[in-house]
Amino acid sequence: MRRLVSRILALPLLVGLALAPRPAAAWDPSTTHAGLVDQALRRSAVHLRWMAGSELTRGLFTPLRVDPKRLQPGELRLVLQAMERVSEATGSRALGGPGACPGEDAPSVSRRYCVDGERWQMSALGWIQLGVIAELVPSAREVHHFVDRDDPSALSWSDPELPRWLLRLRLSRHNGAPLAGSVNRTNFSGHGPSAIAWIADKGDLLAPPRLYEHLERAYLEPEETARAHHLAMALICVGALLHVAQDLAVPAHARGDVSAFFAPLSGEPGDRGLPLQELARTLYGRRDLPLPTDPAAIGAARGIPMARSILGHLLGEGGDEGLIAFAGRRFFSESSTPTPRYLEADLDPEAAAARLLEGAPLDPVEAAGARLSPWPAARGYLLSGQGRPLAAFDTDDEGRIRAFVDTTVYQDQMKELLPRAADVSRSLLDFVFPGWPTLSLDADRRALSLEVDADVVEPVLLVLHQDGEGKRSVRRKVSLTPGKRNRIADLPASAESERIVLVLRGRYAGGEPLLWEATLPAKETTLEAVPGPYVPPPLTSAEGEEEDEEMLRRSAESSAAIATDPEDESEAEAADPDEPAAAEDPPG
Repeated sequence: MRRLVSRILALPLLVGLALAPRPAAAWDPSTTHAGLVDQALRRSAVHLRWMAGSELTRGLFTPLRVDPKRLQPGELRLVLQAMERVSEATGSRALGGPGACPGEDAPSVSRRYCVDGERWQMSALGWIQLGVIAELVPSAREVHHFVDRDDPSALSWSDPELPRWLLRLRLSRHNGAPLAGSVNRTNFSGHGPSAIAWIADKGDLLAPPRLYEHLERAYLEPEETARAHHLAMALICVGALLHVAQDLAVPAHARGDVSAFFAPLSGEPGDRGLPLQELARTLYGRRDLPLPTDPAAIGAARGIPMARSILGHLLGEGGDEGLIAFAGRRFFSESSTPTPRYLEADLDPEAAAARLLEGAPLDPVEAAGARLSPWPAARGYLLSGQGRPLAAFDTDDEGRIRAFVDTTVYQDQMKELLPRAADVSRSLLDFVFPGWPTLSLDADRRALSLEVDADVVEPVLLVLHQDGEGKRSVRRKVSLTPGKRNRIADLPASAESERIVLVLRGRYAGGEPLLWEATLPAKETTLEAVPGPYVPPPLTSAEGEEEDEEMLRRSAESSAAIATDPEDESEAEAADPDEPAAAEDPPG
């Protein structure tokens, strides 16, 4: 009866919270998310792979243009709304766009930021950061940033902590939908498709299936402007993917705990949200995230994906627990802490912790050796066997020991969760833009050899000719044999201003696409999967120009130092009896 009275008395407060304007969001997009993306790009091999595979013509700072005329209505609306929400601090505010240019008779100074054809222009890095913003346009997209707390692999999730009508009311307020929409159950009501379902959602404009569609067209479209357009759109999707993955490093998301976003942030009425987000934003901003800086460790991981699928990064693969299990089973969120219990004072600290943790969803690694400190006491901390503060505790009005998450616990969580979010983001970048197979080219005899990993399904090599104007056409289509050295002879001839471009298409064993592109250099050489040292991207426009020049210089030195292999031809010929005959398919 007492609990029922408490719930009735709390109802007006909950209704007030539902009407609060603060959206349900995990990390802050303009600071924490942006900083995680910066760090992921610094630690990945994407920039150098692009530079080495394009003869230094494409990198993270290469300007790419999006043509509004090529966008579907939904895509155009999404890009326009994302542009409106961009903060200047993110570095993802594009030049140009519809209506950006004055008339022909306007002073020339007023046209300096115009872009031909009213297209948007921004660096590749900027388009990724815009995708981080776009993933919350509208804020209802936050619904698929959660997983089910009992079955993280489920395609839907639900939060049983709060009434569905209350959650519908809150989300409809944030999304600008009328109250009637909530009453008619057309808005979020505490359950919905999970992040796992979103990964395979072919209808979502930002989901991985659309990412790979854009990426394939970015490599194969005949016109250079169309390729740049689709690459920029693919990068927007990459930003959205990183946003979703980074949110799953938040315990509330990994535990399907939307109730956590009702936590009080200050003494002001209605000022509610997720304390973890606010602490990360105010303590670290964009540039001071608590991430490891050991160059050897960063270099050892660069270019090597943690898993062979996007789902593998989230759910685990090959013995790795995955991001969701790490965040959702090693850390408590606000509404998933242990149930309050009466604990006898004569229990030792370990026995008291074990009693408090009975039935709580916590990884056995964290629960083993856990203790209350101090104990017996009216308040203190629930510590893991390694001494980490899993939760704070105090004594409620009924004399029960109640666990909760406080600032000390949040700070410990951030020091563990933010590095994991950065690692997974880096790995996802290196997975979407993989290293190419070691490729040896004999320019004089117009032949190349390469070996594709044995677990790649149905790999096909497309040989494209690119003329001096940048127009591409498929000249050959060759089926490759995985796990074997494949030799392709009689490559098309090309003039000095022309190039031969290779595009590898296939699938990973898990079913996800494998796409890889490289422009063949004009000389005999060997391309490496992760060439040369990496120079971090800049964080400000002023630093960008200087560091971009330094990166170009180092990349040029790296390309000049790529090892030639004059004996490769004889080795290839000696290996001919064991080499598969590359199956020639019709172009297209």
